[in-house]
Amino acid sequence: MIGDLFIIIRYFVISVILVGALQVEMKGKSLEGHVTDWFYTSQVPQQIRTAAKGGALLIENGAHSTKRFFKDMFSSASNAADRASR
Repeated sequence: MIGDLFIIIRYFVISVILVGALQVEMKGKSLEGHVTDWFYTSQVPQQIRTAAKGGALLIENGAHSTKRFFKDMFSSASNAADRASR
């Protein structure tokens, strides 16, 4: 119980130190600003966008295929029932 409280306090202190360190200014801009600029100008966001587009396309194609499958399945079953009743 008390050990859990110390873990929470320790991580809180680490978080405060990290946030404070990111606010240190270098060359007129905070360290956080430098990291943000580097991230947006690097290849990382482009790779993430490409992966996200691929995932969205996969979901879209899967939904269309599933919809088409069930539409064909139920339309062929109803066509068979109509032919049988004639």
